[in-house]
Amino acid sequence: MIFKVIIFITIALIIYRLLGGKVPIPNNLKKEQDNDFTKISPTVRCANCGTYITEDDAITYQKKSYCSDECLKCIRS
Repeated sequence: MIFKVIIFITIALIIYRLLGGKVPIPNNLKKEQDNDFTKISPTVRCANCGTYITEDDAITYQKKSYCSDECLKCIRS
């Protein structure tokens, strides 16, 4: 019985070495890392009201960022 276990472990180690030390994981077992909850986007502060918003949502005018058109209109008026 112990001899069979030793042979099984030896064969498993040989296969492990042949795969380059990496065990392939099927795609359905991998953790999904591309969801929106794990992504962290950089934020900027509104030049008018001080609210922090993401760079993608910010309105940039004269190298300053604003959170909305209302804040931008307050500065331009």
